[in-house]
Amino acid sequence: MGRPREFNEADVLRQATALFGQRGFDAVSVDTALGALGLNRASFYKLYGSKHGLARAALEQVCQRAREGDVDQDSKDLIVVSLIELAPSNNDIRDLTAQAVALCFASDPNLIGQHLLTRAYRAKV
Repeated sequence: MGRPREFNEADVLRQATALFGQRGFDAVSVDTALGALGLNRASFYKLYGSKHGLARAALEQVCQRAREGDVDQDSKDLIVVSLIELAPSNNDIRDLTAQAVALCFASDPNLIGQHLLTRAYRAKV
């Protein structure tokens, strides 16, 4: 029997969503993620296996939260990052990202474009 977790996985995934959404997937190293999320290396690899595994888990949480009506800015930012950096080269992430887009932007197809413009403006300021 292992030690009890000293962190809340749902909180870790929300923090990962914000981290990847704000900085981009490629710009965040594993060491940066560990520090920002307050995880030790062993827990990280046991739970997620890799940085891609962490991003996948964060996207899965985004989808679940969206089904519950909880769509925030960080979730939308992660979806944009995933569309640009992850989905083109990973079939599993591509399917999950398509699901997240449908859940978070389906009410109006123009919303994703508006979000991209808002995100670009925020980065400029």
